[in-house]
Amino acid sequence: MTRPVNIDVLLGKLGGRPSGKQAGKVEKPRLLSRLGRGEKQDVAVAHYSQNTQEGQDRDDDYIHNIPMKSRSYGASSTGSVVVRETEVPINTSSGRKTGGRDKGKGKFNFDWKQEDDTLLEQEPIVSKSSLQLVKNLYSKTQEHDRSHLMDNYMGEHWTVKPLDAMTAKDWRHMKEKYHIMTKNSQGSVQNPLRTWQELGLIPPKLLNVLTRDLQFVEPSPIQRIAIPNIVHQPYKDLIGVSSTGSGKTVAFAVPILIKMNGLIRPRSLKLMEGPKALILAPTRELVQQIESQIKNVTTRDWTDDPNECTVVSIVGGHSLEELTNSLRNGCDILVATPGRLIDCLENHILTISNIDTLVLDEADKMIDLGFEDQLKLTLSKVNVETKHRAGFQTLMFTATLSPAIELISHSYLQSPIHILVDSGEGSQPQVKQIVRYSPNTDQRFVELKAKVLPQFKAPIIIFINYKNTADWLAQKFQQETAYKVTILHGSKSQEQREHSLQLLRTGKAQIMIATNIAARGLDIPNVSLVINFQMSKNFDDYVHRIGRTGRAGNSGTAITFVGDEEDQQVMKGLYQYVKDNNPTGANEFSTAVEQVYTLNDKTNNLILF
Repeated sequence: MTRPVNIDVLLGKLGGRPSGKQAGKVEKPRLLSRLGRGEKQDVAVAHYSQNTQEGQDRDDDYIHNIPMKSRSYGASSTGSVVVRETEVPINTSSGRKTGGRDKGKGKFNFDWKQEDDTLLEQEPIVSKSSLQLVKNLYSKTQEHDRSHLMDNYMGEHWTVKPLDAMTAKDWRHMKEKYHIMTKNSQGSVQNPLRTWQELGLIPPKLLNVLTRDLQFVEPSPIQRIAIPNIVHQPYKDLIGVSSTGSGKTVAFAVPILIKMNGLIRPRSLKLMEGPKALILAPTRELVQQIESQIKNVTTRDWTDDPNECTVVSIVGGHSLEELTNSLRNGCDILVATPGRLIDCLENHILTISNIDTLVLDEADKMIDLGFEDQLKLTLSKVNVETKHRAGFQTLMFTATLSPAIELISHSYLQSPIHILVDSGEGSQPQVKQIVRYSPNTDQRFVELKAKVLPQFKAPIIIFINYKNTADWLAQKFQQETAYKVTILHGSKSQEQREHSLQLLRTGKAQIMIATNIAARGLDIPNVSLVINFQMSKNFDDYVHRIGRTGRAGNSGTAITFVGDEEDQQVMKGLYQYVKDNNPTGANEFSTAVEQVYTLNDKTNNLILF
């Protein structure tokens, strides 16, 4: 930029200071025309040029006293400010510039030497030749191999990393994937298993049974986190919270078998010491189901021990003489209901003084079914018998952590590890819920026979509320269809109930007609369809009913028939549940049902659970 105009020029007239009466007075500012501004500026430039003539001869070529010049400013090689001017034609009539637009207007033109450019001395981090080499390499790489370039930059994924290369971040990502949360007030929690083979926790023969014979390709989330924490020494108590059908039986059965592997116990010692593991479950059906699943492993070549691992169950419906006979050879693993176990202890049929592992399966259902007092009494007897046992371990598995369960855990478990496997999207039961309006039973049966059942494979469970309805429905199937049907309700003897379950599991019966007794705790594999032929009187029973399908990663369908005489509050709960729990995005709710029970009215949809 130019040097400021001399103060004498600004304050005085004709380039001098005011004198006499004019001294101290400043001329009133006035606006100048464009031409006048140019003349004033030229005078100032000429004055500046005259004052700096000496020593500035090399700049003379850049300064000219020509009116109306287009100027640009810059720094000379000596550091002084120079002004460049170019001739611009003038229209004398208008005083405006003519000709083409000055393309250099508004741009700075720096007059420095080429060697003063500091960028010439800078070397780029990556040369253009190197960038071109990488570009050519990437373009020649096959599409399926390009991911390795990113892996080399980002590092290996936690699924393929060696165990000793796993970081805390990797373990956190794994837990997030499987919705695993852990907590322990004392000590650390073991990391989950990535594969069955990891850490060498499972003996080779038992591992072969799981992966080769039973086709367990990889552990479920609850199995991944529970097994390493149960077998880690020193043994700690554990509470596992996971939904029904998530694989909890294997989660506690495998650690029990790991502890017993290589343990030589002849028949006489089994009779004298009693079982090494005790598993409590709320219902007879669940007890027998657990027994069957464990025997499915122990009857195979799973250990080097020549003595067979004996698994025995004791439930109601059998006399004490029958139970005594089943225990005549002793047992290694005992599965029982709390009430029947107390009967056996009080009659001195068995002893539990040498138990190493106590498992409470479906503990929340024991409370729901009114077995809380029996459960506490059983735990008290176990604690009295085993309080001197080093390494004794209590494992509690539940679907919900209710206040009653927390109270029991505080009373009978010692600083337990808490494991929660949340029902994220990947583990949420994939059940499609369909609610249809059908006012009478004959119409429902016709729809079942003609439209519903032909679309689904066995096994199928049909829930009803009354025993006479079960008998009537079974007769209709026998008379009008070719389906093989079995019945399960409370009036059946224990032997009949076990026979009915066996028929359905083995495929000899395609359909089971059952009351709510089959809604809780029973695990019938691969149920494709649940039908609520009669809507349950209690909303919680509905949830347990449809939970018989869509288990262990499979998808399922639940169809509910609704009439005109259902409970209004139950229907409100049903409407909201079907609306909120729609993992498949295909739920259906009949508009006729909405109209009959005015469920679509927003003022009626405020439900407190």
